Amino acid sequence: MASAFIYISYFGLHWPLAQTLFGILALHFWLTINPRALFWSGFFTAALWFWWISLSFRYYDLTWMIPFVVALISIAYGILFRLVAALPHVALRAVAFALFEYLHPLGFDWFRPALLFTGSLLGDSLWQLWIVLFSLALFASFKSRWRYAALALIPLAIHQPKIPVSSTPESLLQKIELVNTQIDQAKKWNPRYKDAIIGLNFQTIENAIERKKEAIVLPESAFPLYLNRDTELMERLLKLSGKITIFTGALYADGSGAYNSAYLFKDGRVRVMHKVVLVPFGEADPLPTWIAHWIDEIFFDGAEDYKTAAHPSDFTMAGSRWRCAICYEATSEKLFKGDPARMVAISNNAWFTPSIEPTLQRLLMQMESNRHGTTILHSTNGPGTGIIRPSYPTISKGALR
Repeated sequence: MASAFIYISYFGLHWPLAQTLFGILALHFWLTINPRALFWSGFFTAALWFWWISLSFRYYDLTWMIPFVVALISIAYGILFRLVAALPHVALRAVAFALFEYLHPLGFDWFRPALLFTGSLLGDSLWQLWIVLFSLALFASFKSRWRYAALALIPLAIHQPKIPVSSTPESLLQKIELVNTQIDQAKKWNPRYKDAIIGLNFQTIENAIERKKEAIVLPESAFPLYLNRDTELMERLLKLSGKITIFTGALYADGSGAYNSAYLFKDGRVRVMHKVVLVPFGEADPLPTWIAHWIDEIFFDGAEDYKTAAHPSDFTMAGSRWRCAICYEATSEKLFKGDPARMVAISNNAWFTPSIEPTLQRLLMQMESNRHGTTILHSTNGPGTGIIRPSYPTISKGALR
């Protein structure tokens, strides 16, 4: 029940009533089942939500680790749920689950109970989750028939769309070419395919110019190299930026280290915006230094962590202001500080396909869009490219695969 919303969306279905009931029942059982059962609920919920994380190990020649990674993640959440089960009262369990929004094991913040209601009849803001938990806690705490009156509080959490202060008109979105690529992760960083990938990028940009677009957005690491070190490519992109604004992902290197970055080429000038929130283990090791160094040496050939910017970056494109977000950070509350009206997000979802990861990512972005009134343009390599608006649109079949 706690995982149904992901798979409903993955298969392109739109069942808001069923999702609402599944979410309410999942929270009810989390508040009431015995400690042993709650451990296994946490175990299998984590497995159903996060099994895809292990797929990235295919590209480090560590395929044999996939089942162990799934088991480790599931056990970690099982233990976490078991600790909640040790609380002596159902009301304390409710408080614990309400606070899961702020609990980020090893920097990973994709387990957020409010997400159960993204796309349902209920809202996915924190206060709406708290209302549902409060209602269910009252219901479970009393045994008389009057306890059913507590459920009357749940309608207070019905979805109430947030109207953004600065709307994003359709005419603005039509000026921007949103690119989706389908490059296999096994080929993306292989030098044999570099020229073909670069050629495809330039052909895509030329096509957008022919269609008289004002701007084009390419995915994360669309140029699979340290772009700032390739003078010829930089000059070609700067020249084209006189005809169209180009927003693209690529690596950046300086004397201090490497960055996962977005490059904005506009009117013959370039601006580089670095990622703020890194992927735990994938881009930065959240463990203590001595353990992190050991893991990097054994599993990642001694690769160093990426560097980060201190604050999110805003920029102007097609005459409007946008917030820059790169992949994982597009689901982070930190990137939505100040309720930006518009955001450009770029991702490389080929790491985890085929899986539910693009679906879960989009649902998390939808939740943040709903909470902050932000319109998000999302360009991906692999599934997930599209426009996310602060609402609950019907998802077409296969749109998130």
